[in-house]
Amino acid sequence: MQKAVAYLIKKPTLCLVVGVPASGKTGLARELARAIMNSAYLSKDLIQTPFTDAERIKGPTYSLIQGPAFQILVDFADIQLSLGKIPIIDAPFSINHGRNDQYRDWVPPFDHAARKYGARLAIVRCLPPSEEILRARIEERLNRNESKWDSWKLEHWVDFLKQEPLRFPIPHDDVYEFTSDERIENRVESLLKNYLGAEEFSG
Repeated sequence: MQKAVAYLIKKPTLCLVVGVPASGKTGLARELARAIMNSAYLSKDLIQTPFTDAERIKGPTYSLIQGPAFQILVDFADIQLSLGKIPIIDAPFSINHGRNDQYRDWVPPFDHAARKYGARLAIVRCLPPSEEILRARIEERLNRNESKWDSWKLEHWVDFLKQEPLRFPIPHDDVYEFTSDERIENRVESLLKNYLGAEEFSG
């Protein structure tokens, strides 16, 4: 078995991995966290799902937890940057652009946290190879009972894609688009080195 290569990112960096559901963002974010020695990983789902599993993207509990969940992500980024870590945050943010609330503009709070430490805000948008493959992945997730809300996506496919387009607006000028396909392992190295500026750790 080939030994996994470890990487370091010397420049202070806050990395957000975003994308529509089933785009592959969680797998990619965890792969980055596994490879980068000085990283710290947090997923929005880890914070929010235990409270909102009985609701979709709206409802009384969701309304209560939305703000605290977002603030936890921002505070996590701030704290990890203060400790010299590379925070990797796994969160969709694919629906925010269509909202008329304070979370529509989700980039500025993270940008503020990054600037506070002279850090770079790097956003990786994870994309499926096609809408057809995205649909197949959601069907597979539904069959595995990973998300009870996947049936709504499939039954309202056009509305779902309109609500959460693959290339939803990201108001930031430092965005890398990563297509999550069967060659993901081979292309993560390029993302690490060529976009995030990671260097192989020599010990």
